[in-house]
Amino acid sequence: YGKTVWSEGFGLADREQQVTVNPASTRFRIASISKALTATAMAVLYERGQLKPDSSVWHYLKDFPAKPYRPTVRQVAGHLGGIRHYRGNENESNVRYPDVRSGLNIFKDDTLLCKPGTQYNYSSYGYNLLSAVMESAAGRNFLELMQSEIFIPMGMANTIADHTDSVITGRGRYYLRNGRNAPAVDNSYKWAGGGFLS
Repeated sequence: YGKTVWSEGFGLADREQQVTVNPASTRFRIASISKALTATAMAVLYERGQLKPDSSVWHYLKDFPAKPYRPTVRQVAGHLGGIRHYRGNENESNVRYPDVRSGLNIFKDDTLLCKPGTQYNYSSYGYNLLSAVMESAAGRNFLELMQSEIFIPMGMANTIADHTDSVITGRGRYYLRNGRNAPAVDNSYKWAGGGFLS
């Protein structure tokens, strides 16, 4: 228990520089696995009594645009809140957002896809919304919250936000299936839903 049984890296982290993957230090985008980390932080806030899962999103975000229905935090976390997912190539955005709340501008004025609780609609934007809820509930910046409450206590020293404007030691390069470099993407609009490296 608690011991690494097997760890191995395959391929190249950087084809141009011929840097091989090192399982101890190469950081990759973990995409939607970020949602599981976000949900873990939500559980911490719940246990502390800071977050009420059956309260509506508006309980925490008074200025979020009104909708015909008010999904709860629990519904949004379970992809049952009616919040939409990406449209077109939105997931390839290279726009930098200075904070969690500004990233909500992408979808905040859109109508809900359904009455909350009636239909499953996978949504990274729902998790972006939850990160703003968490900031309000905890009175802290989302990324600071993740660092201090999840990454550090769990010994996840190599898990961080994918800041494209910063040098991040060990960050692998991104490639398409055809081997070409992937287009530049800035994940600042979706830390909670798909913006971490590990």
